[in-house]
Amino acid sequence: MSVTTKPRMVSVADALNAELEDWGPIKVHVAGPVAHLYGKHLELDPANGTETGIWECTPGTWRRGVTQAESCTFLKGHAIFHHDNGEKIDIRAGTAVFFPANSTGIWEVKETVRKVYMTVEPRG
Repeated sequence: MSVTTKPRMVSVADALNAELEDWGPIKVHVAGPVAHLYGKHLELDPANGTETGIWECTPGTWRRGVTQAESCTFLKGHAIFHHDNGEKIDIRAGTAVFFPANSTGIWEVKETVRKVYMTVEPRG
């Protein structure tokens, strides 16, 4: 995938209907069925540590493993994120979420979710 220097757009309809790659089962399983991941990278820029794409996950419960800051908007499904600080985020289609770098907690996907996302490496 090449790095672009101009804006890139993906419509919600395109993101909902995009063919996704099989990224395999979740690696840090906690309970219930083992969630399975699918995705598509839209842009990767190793120079500044950003990644954008479409991500989908089947039902299951696991520990969040992403360490980068992440901004995402959910397009379908239902999940609950249980932050380690005790906060719960009820996520449904139309929910936008920002996770600061190193956010930790448990994902509980109730109904297959799909989101568009952007992750950014923290500056050190």
